[in-house]
Amino acid sequence: MSTAPARANAPEPHLSPVPSSCYLCGSTRLSLKFKGRAGTPSGAEAFNCTSFGHGSHPPIWACAECGMLFQWPLRSQEELLGLYQDVEDPLYVAEKDNRYHTFRHVLRQVGETRGQSVLDVGAYCGYFLDVAREGGAVPEGLELSRWAAKHARSLGFTIHEQTLAQRAATGAQYDLVTLWDVVEHFADPRAELEAAFQLVRPGGRVCLSTIDAGSLVARLMGARWPWLMDMHLFYFSRATLALLLEEVGFRVLETRNYTHIVSAGYLLRKLSASFPQTAPLMDLARRFVPEQLRVPVNLGDNMMMIAERPTR
Repeated sequence: MSTAPARANAPEPHLSPVPSSCYLCGSTRLSLKFKGRAGTPSGAEAFNCTSFGHGSHPPIWACAECGMLFQWPLRSQEELLGLYQDVEDPLYVAEKDNRYHTFRHVLRQVGETRGQSVLDVGAYCGYFLDVAREGGAVPEGLELSRWAAKHARSLGFTIHEQTLAQRAATGAQYDLVTLWDVVEHFADPRAELEAAFQLVRPGGRVCLSTIDAGSLVARLMGARWPWLMDMHLFYFSRATLALLLEEVGFRVLETRNYTHIVSAGYLLRKLSASFPQTAPLMDLARRFVPEQLRVPVNLGDNMMMIAERPTR
């Protein structure tokens, strides 16, 4: 690990080769944690929910004070917006049934939502919205991908092709705001969560899931952790995510592991992409393991956090 001191940013801070301070706590005690690695895919495809670009990422820096990990240099918000608008992800649709099983499990953990207004941020094809509607909620979605927004609208949902800030500027408020595997993609998570705070009515809740960089699996795997990817700009631990949520005004209520349910075929392809040396073994396994076998995946490196907006 490099321990070279950070130096001042260039006129365009996100383009400087070295960050000047920690995004979360402002400390200048930064070091290069993981060197950048090139790979495929590129362009909007690298930002698909089902991207196989494991191990391909810019340099990732670590803060010695709070433990926050983040990409640097960062893409601009304008570039990211364009990439997400262009995302098309047919494999996500192919895994539709398992996404529904995942979200039904998640909704049970969230608790009672019957009659509540829900905004799902990064709603993608609308599958969580559909599950929330099954549970009696009144859901809407926020989605930048034109392709995904069209899918969600085909299920009968109101989809806002807006940023969180744009939605908050309308004055709308909801009983529950959800961000499933979204916060790690933001160029400015603090600003986005501040907007989310405005969208949650006092006494309402926000629910997030994201990868857990502080988990035992992530720490043991180091640079081989497969969730080090181009599309993941920030790597939170339970402590750093709670710190940011409380900084913007939320009160954290609960943190737990998050389980994804996937098909065996999809999981074996993910393992091949994550660990190329195992590809022949994974290809062999696919000849014997039923493609559509449903597999719950929970290695402790995905977390779910529930927080509330205080009434005063």
